[in-house]
Amino acid sequence: MKIFCSRANPTTGSVEWLEEDEHYDYHQEIARSSYADMLHDKDRNVKYYQGIRVAVSRVKDRGQKALVLDIGTGTGLLSMMAVTAGADFCYAIEVFKPMADAAVKIVEKNGFSDKIKVINKHSTEVTIGPEGDMPCRANILVTELFDTELIGEGALPSYEHAHRHLVEENCEAVPHRATVYAQLVESRRMWSWNKLFPIHVQTSLGEQVIVPPMDLESCPGAP
Repeated sequence: MKIFCSRANPTTGSVEWLEEDEHYDYHQEIARSSYADMLHDKDRNVKYYQGIRVAVSRVKDRGQKALVLDIGTGTGLLSMMAVTAGADFCYAIEVFKPMADAAVKIVEKNGFSDKIKVINKHSTEVTIGPEGDMPCRANILVTELFDTELIGEGALPSYEHAHRHLVEENCEAVPHRATVYAQLVESRRMWSWNKLFPIHVQTSLGEQVIVPPMDLESCPGAP
């Protein structure tokens, strides 16, 4: 059996999903992750909770049940926030199996098992219907798919798929808006992350220059 694990690509800076063997040590993957940093980020968590409360309140004011879809639930924290804020039910999606297993235990230990269903799938594989993962579309979308570049973890395609297939047309979304600020810079060091420059080394014969082969310049990387 193969399991998907996220990896940071040092060349592009993006997060990619790779297949790992079933005997892979997933606990090491969790230990190296940033879950703990996010859990201890009080400012982030307070803002998420405030946004979730507003979203749940809006749905309730329309006389509807608050059904939440939490994509990338991780530990299940945002799902538990949603239920605490008054949501009627929450579907928590987590593709990384060890994390999904942890979320199930955390949700159960905190007494939310009757209102939170953890689904160990990629959000694009979640099914809707009587025999599906969700009986109907959600009317609140909660996600934490963001990195330092905002859209580096595939947030945009995940959002697009969710709006097309998993949530109602006029659903509430947390967060529902973002701004990306960019600054042009010129840096030889940063450029060296994508291009090999000649290397100057000191030897017994004096300074030597190692020039990368031209073939490397046109190499697109591993297939």
